[in-house]
Amino acid sequence: MGQALLKVKDAMVTDLVVVDEDVSVKEAVERMNDFEIGCLHVMSGEKVFGILTERDILKRVVAEGRKPEETLVRDVMSKPLVV
Repeated sequence: MGQALLKVKDAMVTDLVVVDEDVSVKEAVERMNDFEIGCLHVMSGEKVFGILTERDILKRVVAEGRKPEETLVRDVMSKPLVV
């Protein structure tokens, strides 16, 4: 007998955790830690504008020596959001 394939719907998260584009990276990281997730969808008003990932933080904040408490999410997030 063949193995049953895992469907995306069985592994995906259905509740989005979001952050506003104008918050600091430090605040965003605290939110990621609270929910034990590796990315946040970034909102601009009522619209999803981009995504902030652990890689974005490592590449654009840590590696560049920026201060997370002074760096805004909108300045380091990945955009546009491709779905």
